[in-house]
Amino acid sequence: MLDATPVPDAPDPGELRRRVATAVQELRKRSGRSLSDVATAAGIGKSTLHAIEAGDANPGIETLWGLAQALGVPFGALLDQPTPMVRVVRAGEAVRVASEDSTMAAYLLGSTGHVSRVELYDLHLATGPVRDADPHTEGTIEHVVVTAGRLRVGPIDGPVDLEVGDLAVFPADRHHRYEALEPDTRAVMLIEYA
Repeated sequence: MLDATPVPDAPDPGELRRRVATAVQELRKRSGRSLSDVATAAGIGKSTLHAIEAGDANPGIETLWGLAQALGVPFGALLDQPTPMVRVVRAGEAVRVASEDSTMAAYLLGSTGHVSRVELYDLHLATGPVRDADPHTEGTIEHVVVTAGRLRVGPIDGPVDLEVGDLAVFPADRHHRYEALEPDTRAVMLIEYA
């Protein structure tokens, strides 16, 4: 869920909800689709989508991924704001999105708006429930480098164990998993959309 936990210099949680609300509503209207159509495609209720577009909801990773899939856009398109020529993201300022059913939190550090979209995240994971992610759009690849702790990551049918400094690159257009093997595990993830 979009986090309202105070973090020094972090964006205002209300601003994050407004940013998501504006992006979702603009993308839905631009596609010419109804609330019902997009809600059904995203696997959420029409009232939930209405609340998101009104800035009254606090969606988590799963809901936002569902909306991104339904709208045919990369995940970061729902969170990222227009950027100046040189963009600096200070420590603690990244948009934080927590998982609804696991201990993972992702911090969007940046994304491109180019034809071949790339997003960069700082991941924070605690031991506990595993994050099983749905497939992204066809051809999507994830690159994950562990910066602290140990992480089990990759396709559900063949995850690998990583230690600090290890890199895994895998197809993310099928079900995949993130599992912290130590408390306070951190990683940097780069997502390449085809």
